[in-house]
Parts: sequence; C-alpha cells; structure tokens
Amino acid sequence: MPMLRRALLALGGALLILRGTAASGLDLSVAGPEFIVFDQRMQACDTSDLPDAPARAFRNAQGQMVLFAPNFRNRAFEGPDLRHLARDCTVRFAARQSADPGQLDDRTWLHAFHTTDGIHVFALASASFIPYRHGESCAAGRERTACWSNGIAALSSQDGGRSFSYTAPPPQHVLMPPQPFTPQVRDPAGFVSATNIVSYKGDLYSIVWRREADGKRSRNCLVRAPGGDVRRWEMWTGEGFAPMAQEGPAGWQVEGTDCAAIGRGLPAIRGLVLHPASGTFIAVFQMRPRGPTGGEDGFYTTTSKDMVTWSPPRLLLAQPLRDGLDDHGTFAGYPTLIDDNSPDRDFGTVGPQADLVFVRFMELGAGGPKGRNRQLVAVPLRITP
Repeated sequence: MPMLRRALLALGGALLILRGTAASGLDLSVAGPEFIVFDQRMQACDTSDLPDAPARAFRNAQGQMVLFAPNFRNRAFEGPDLRHLARDCTVRFAARQSADPGQLDDRTWLHAFHTTDGIHVFALASASFIPYRHGESCAAGRERTACWSNGIAALSSQDGGRSFSYTAPPPQHVLMPPQPFTPQVRDPAGFVSATNIVSYKGDLYSIVWRREADGKRSRNCLVRAPGGDVRRWEMWTGEGFAPMAQEGPAGWQVEGTDCAAIGRGLPAIRGLVLHPASGTFIAVFQMRPRGPTGGEDGFYTTTSKDMVTWSPPRLLLAQPLRDGLDDHGTFAGYPTLIDDNSPDRDFGTVGPQADLVFVRFMELGAGGPKGRNRQLVAVPLRITP
C-alpha cells in the first residue's frame, strides 16, 4: 500500500527515540538468525503473487495457522507454525476491479482477522479505488498513488478462511469510508490500513491509520468492537469511545469517522499485540527519524498500558526503508509481530518469544524497480521484563 510512505517519512522527525529499555520495562531483542517464510522468485504461484501487506494470521478449526501477507489477490499460507507453512495458490478473495469510485471495490487487501472457532472468520480489509487503473486523471498529482481512495471494509468467511465475501454488497460493505473521490485532492481523507485485531477484557481492538488531505493531520486511531460484537464498532474520541459504524439489514451504517489521534506523532502502526504477563501492549511500525536527534532507519516499537498513551519509540531492527516508488536497491517494510505459540486464535498475544515478520524488497540485477523479488522474512525475538 504505497500511499502510506509519504506519511511515514513526514512524521518521523518530531519524536524522541529511545535506545534502551522501553518505558514499560519490556525489552525486545533479536534472538537468532532470520528465516525466509516465502521467496517470490522460488515460490510464487504466478507473477502477481507477492507479499504486499503486513502478515496476519489466525488458527483454524484444525489447529493450523492460516497466514496472509497478501496483495490484491488474497492468497494464504497454511501449516502448524510460522516455519512450516505451505503456499496455497487459491485466491481466497479478490475485489471486482470496479471503475466506479463510489463502490470502493477496485482492489482490496485483507488486513485483520477474528475468529472464535476457526470456522467463522471476520476480517477488516483495506478497500480502494485506484484512478490511474481506470483512465481517471488526477489533477492534484501525477504519481500512481495520487487521488487513491481508501476505506476499511468488512468481510467474513464461513469455511475457515478458504474463501471470503463482503458482509454486504458495495458500497454498504465499508464501515470506515473515505471522502468522495475527486481528481482535485491528491491524498483524500480516508482509512488506509488496520492492524491485527487484539482481544482485551471482552472487547476487540484494532489501530487504523486515518489519512487526511493535510498530511500533518493524518493519525493512528483506536477502534473497538464492544463485547466482541464485530457488527458494531466504536472509535476513541479523546474523551471516550463513541459509535462509529453498525451493521444493519442493508449493510453498514456509518455514524462517525472523526477519531482522535493516539500515540501522537507516531507513523502508521502496522502491528499490535498484548503481552499478558505484564499487561503491556506492543506496537510496531517503520520509521525514518528526522530532526536534530536523528536515528537509524528501520522498525521501531512502542508500548502502552491502555492503547491510548504510548511510550517513545525504540529501535528494534535497523533496516533500509523505501523512499519512493522509483527507489533502487534493497529495502524493507510492512512489519508485524507474531508469536506462533500464542494460545489466542487471532495471534493477538505474545509470550517470551515472538517473531518480527516483514517484507523485503530486493532488486534483481540492473532491471530497476520492475526487476524485483520480494521475500517474507521472520526474525526471532526475545521479550523480557
């Protein structure tokens, strides 16, 4: 999802960077060599099969991990754990490539899952309309990402994640909508991404990235399904939770989208987990620090006790980051945290060990950006109080 990159760069400079133990007392450190989960050049089902979103997983009714790190043709891996996954070439969901911006059914990436039985699976997804694919001009910019519209849609599966469908026909499938498409706005307000879903005290939580036309106002927002009811979502307003959207007979009825920022100044959070032993939440994101304090490019973590107030970022793993669509070389993106020993079906918790999972973009020879290979990489971590 390339529209996030400008925001990630813009927000990296105003933050104090911690290099020691995080404020919560949790320490995350690399505990061993990396493992290649997927190599596009060797394992891809076809030329469009590549990781293009943070890895997300749930455990199905057979106890198998089902993991997605999809592009717009959403395929999965299955296996007993992260290091023993097999690629399934079945496309489990693909949007209809609609040229109608009001439908928001052009391309869709699955971003978050929740299941209680491994059979019935709810999903949040980044749904988009991409103007250049349909001959629509963008007066506000010439980049491929200019004037993209993005919202968060709801999907469900009744077969353990082997296939997904919208919970309502478009455009009623969208519970966090963008502003209406116009070629005059380069970065239209909308919701671009969602972290994995974390269960806490009976409620379900996710952090979504709210993009604004004024990039300085783009922000992380906390949303929840109270009582674990995925048909009703609320947003944090700064004073409490307020209704956001509710699913009715005709689809999603949106009640509000003006969510308050959490972790003010942080770039888009890509992964969220709970460390139950300490009652601490851990978020991960990529950042290129700016400003007088500086810092290394790479993946950072922040911690919280309430998912609203977050500690200063701490460098987890230095990595080269992409600066633009025409960048050459090797770089990394889409970080998340997964503990494949988690007792949670949604892999929303971590214990003393977990993996940092991310996508590596590699240039092949002198072919430029089109001559790239992508890998899904896991780096083992140790988590200690």
